[in-house]
Amino acid sequence: MADVDTGLSSTQLTLSPEEHRRLRRRYRRRTTLTAYAFLGPNLLAFIAFLLIPVVWLFVSTFRTGGVLGPAEFVGLDNWRDTFADPLARTSIRNTVVYSAMAIPAVFIIAMVLALALRTISRGSAPIRVALYLPTLQPAVVAAFIFAFVLHPDFGVINYAIRGLGGNPINFLGDTSLALPTIAGIEVWRGTGFWTMMFLAGLTALPSELYHAAEIDGAGAIRRFLRLTLPLLRPTFYFAVIFATIVNLQLFDSVFALTDGGPVNSTISVSLYIYRSLFLFGDIGFGATLSFLLVITVLVLTGLQTFLLRDRK
Repeated sequence: MADVDTGLSSTQLTLSPEEHRRLRRRYRRRTTLTAYAFLGPNLLAFIAFLLIPVVWLFVSTFRTGGVLGPAEFVGLDNWRDTFADPLARTSIRNTVVYSAMAIPAVFIIAMVLALALRTISRGSAPIRVALYLPTLQPAVVAAFIFAFVLHPDFGVINYAIRGLGGNPINFLGDTSLALPTIAGIEVWRGTGFWTMMFLAGLTALPSELYHAAEIDGAGAIRRFLRLTLPLLRPTFYFAVIFATIVNLQLFDSVFALTDGGPVNSTISVSLYIYRSLFLFGDIGFGATLSFLLVITVLVLTGLQTFLLRDRK
């Protein structure tokens, strides 16, 4: 085959080292600008809706007022008031206790249901839809539904208890039952979501490993402990962090069902922040409590990331 005459000599096709560096810099600059162009909208949203509000929140912890009047610098007074406030400590304790009840319970129930659904080869679609329907209910709607279901006079549950000869139970009016009841409602509402999440993780697991383990004589419990749990580590990593962030912000159910009662036994951090900001008008105190919640979420997320990360 004859060579194609390009009309250029070999010397004309040779680039000097300086030209190589210039073209390399131009290529890197172009790829960097392209990357920032794609990241730009998300970066702007991050700055506008997360970074700036957090900075403003931190600044507000050192001030008071600023809504109907000028803001006044008060130094560390808001921090001292927050740590000295017994109701703030109660709200933190209630939120932690609620999360400790709700997160393990919903994970255990969802995992059991996901394992059961995995064994159903046909006809599982209606069951999945039925399980997921409570997740689609807004928190306030679900709260109002359970307000009637749990009513001490005409609620379905207490009607059944009276029918069995027992005494009605005031689930939302008893200081020892109100918080576990709210946790149970949130578990009911979140079970469908986590069931589908775990089921998706189980479906993606390689079936060859389970067949090999079964041939080697490993029972169901051994396969679950030795195969399922380690292989679902990425799913659990996301689940624990996401569930912690969501549950530490408990507000809707408490606000709709008990408004923090009885005797502040169900008041959460988010509800106390709402009261401080919008009912009491104490911007500095509410900002300080909000910032503490942000720091708590970040610390717990970092700790969970350290404990659950893949150590290979």
